[in-house]
Amino acid sequence: MVKDGYEDIMNIDISSVAIDLMRTKYGHVPQLKYLQMDVRDMGFFPDDTFDCVIDKGTLDSLMCGNSAVLSSAQMLGEVCRLLKPGGIYMLITYGDPTVRMGHLLRPAYNWEITLYIIPRPGFESKTGISSKKQLEPVPTTEEGLLPPDYVMEDPDSHFIYVCKKTDETSTLVEPYASLTVED
Repeated sequence: MVKDGYEDIMNIDISSVAIDLMRTKYGHVPQLKYLQMDVRDMGFFPDDTFDCVIDKGTLDSLMCGNSAVLSSAQMLGEVCRLLKPGGIYMLITYGDPTVRMGHLLRPAYNWEITLYIIPRPGFESKTGISSKKQLEPVPTTEEGLLPPDYVMEDPDSHFIYVCKKTDETSTLVEPYASLTVED
């Protein structure tokens, strides 16, 4: 991202070991900043701080842990709070729409969501679809699911959810207050 001209990149991780390793490895890159922090409580930052939040594996980790529904709602509430209006939350995951859209489509976030599916590198299908194909949005149903006739040829694809924060996003005190934890 730095090579592409991004000037102020904040990286967070709950692991102080990971943060220390990254600070050591990239200490010579002044555009990169690192903080040890829990994504479920990022109160260090004021509302509307970031233009973009990129998530590669954090929500996935929370979805595998104890209190997954509560933890994911806390994280997504914080992401929504921290994004500026018009800001983007980009979720890169193996989680298909049946397991991710229920969390992303909560009315309190009021995100406009575009879904992309990327086959694994080097994938070539029998019909000629390759991982080098131009990336295009995938149509979804009103519930945010893949249409019944959609054929996903590579079962190991990554799903990329581009969630744009609209101006009408609700102010949340406790984004998880209405959820039932089913762990």
